[in-house]
Amino acid sequence: MGAEATRRADRAAMEAGLSGPVLMETAGRTAAAVLLALAGAPDPRRPVVVLAGGGNNGGDGMVLARWLARWAGPAAVRVYLLADPDRLRGEAAIQWWLLRREGVPVRWRGGDGPAGRAGVQPAPNGGAGGTGDGAAPGEDDFLAALRADAARALVAVDALLGVGARGPLRPPAAAALRALAAGGAPVLALDLPSGLDPDTGEAAPETPRATWTVTFGVPKWGLVLRDGPERAGEVLVADIGWPEAPVPPAGGDGGEPPAARVIDPVLARELVPRRPPGAHKGTAGHVTVIGGRAGQAGAPLLAARAALRAGAGTVTVAVPASVRPEVAAQEAALMTYPLPDREGEVDKGAAEAVAALEAGRPARRARVIGPGLGQGRDAAHCLMAWLGGAGPGEVPPTVLDADGLNLVAAAGVERLRHRPGPFPLVLTPHPGEAARLLGCGTGEVQADRPRAALRLAERSGAVVVLKGYGTLVADPHGRLYFCSRGNPGMATAGMGDALAGVIGALLAQGLEPVEAAVLGVYLHALAGDLAAAAAGAPPAGRAAAGWPGAFARLTVGDVIEQLPTAIAWCAQGLPSGTGVAPGPVPGVVWLRPPVATGRQPLRGGER
Repeated sequence: MGAEATRRADRAAMEAGLSGPVLMETAGRTAAAVLLALAGAPDPRRPVVVLAGGGNNGGDGMVLARWLARWAGPAAVRVYLLADPDRLRGEAAIQWWLLRREGVPVRWRGGDGPAGRAGVQPAPNGGAGGTGDGAAPGEDDFLAALRADAARALVAVDALLGVGARGPLRPPAAAALRALAAGGAPVLALDLPSGLDPDTGEAAPETPRATWTVTFGVPKWGLVLRDGPERAGEVLVADIGWPEAPVPPAGGDGGEPPAARVIDPVLARELVPRRPPGAHKGTAGHVTVIGGRAGQAGAPLLAARAALRAGAGTVTVAVPASVRPEVAAQEAALMTYPLPDREGEVDKGAAEAVAALEAGRPARRARVIGPGLGQGRDAAHCLMAWLGGAGPGEVPPTVLDADGLNLVAAAGVERLRHRPGPFPLVLTPHPGEAARLLGCGTGEVQADRPRAALRLAERSGAVVVLKGYGTLVADPHGRLYFCSRGNPGMATAGMGDALAGVIGALLAQGLEPVEAAVLGVYLHALAGDLAAAAAGAPPAGRAAAGWPGAFARLTVGDVIEQLPTAIAWCAQGLPSGTGVAPGPVPGVVWLRPPVATGRQPLRGGER
């Protein structure tokens, strides 16, 4: 959700009887428990340093500090408050009063001047936090002490700004965040890293690069869009007790981002097709992949291979006759079919040839049109014929990808809304293809991916899969789904062809278009994460924790080979040890669970 929906959920919780202090206490205590599970217990030599602001996010940080002080001792925590304690109001004022009773060493600085109003509460052992050694030029005592303590911290906690803060950082906040980051300790951000826009993911230059972010209630769009993934690190979602709360309308309201459901193992398991004991290849469906001009034979071949491994009973690759021998030599399990061609591309006769091919095929069938098809005049004629059919209901469920999308963009995407039937249709554009379909720039699509996906689904009357980091699935009714799986190692040729094949296979097995798109996206991304884990790469999100190399460089073949394992995992549930929750902390889940064959260590030093 976005910032406004989060505030509405908080208000709904309060109206239901959960007061603000109760919600804050739950959030801060849960975050403290997560910190212990992730990094181990602090001590006076390696304390937890908390940078807190004067709002609710700072209040969450003070709750965290108070509980860590109870569990590890007051000297194991240092709090730096970038606010005037005398001006605190509401829940933050309550938490400041409670914190000081615990004897935690604290420093505060209020005002916007060079030093503002500063103060110190000494540590129980007589110290008062950092010494100021190694201060940067122009730093006051508050910043110098923060920098010194952060340099020896076990974990630095960013509790400065929350979802209510928008726009450029004010100079005191920017300076404090720079001092915190200079220490080099792992950063745990509360709700979202300070300076990260909760709706757009745009980050201020000083926004910390967190190792972990504990976000409360639900994930925020800012954590997964634009700069968010790099700044947030591994994201954990903590249940703080919200009752069922109002969310934005499906397509968003005014300037508010739409709500989306995260595609998780629970949803994926519900959608995996089950085969009865008496199943045969006919009941598993047939997929026809249409494309493959000269020089582009690999694209339909990859889609077809992915369709086979995603469970299609039979797969036929329909390519220009001159290309057919090249495809047939690559995969014995695939059938091939020659299409009339001219100079290596389909000619108009291919429209009738596909109809003849599919006559007599199983009732469960689907098409994948576009990989390597070409964008010539005859290809455009054939595509319109394939999308029109001889009459309503005769066109099978169809996936349009690659050149199929570019041909539709040239003809006008609104034509799809008026297709006969209408038959089930899934579009799988990358951002550039989505921009051509919408008649805008790629930057405009990337600046607001959720609304771009919804807008394209509405204009086409089709289910849309907007590929890229955080792939989105949108349908014409305004429903939106977000995939948190996948990794940068998948940024290589052929991945989109494979995804189209997976979705085609699920359509052929009887899933509805939005179900096939949601499950297909998740299986494809999970297969990529399994391939990365097999190659020895760190789980997604660990790059922020300083892993060298960050990610394995995968090929599309690596991902296709992992599809059966991904399907088995979805059907049976993720194996034990895949990091679904951080140790014994109830009500907390990873937004993107780490994938590995064995148990994931939780302590920071073991990573």
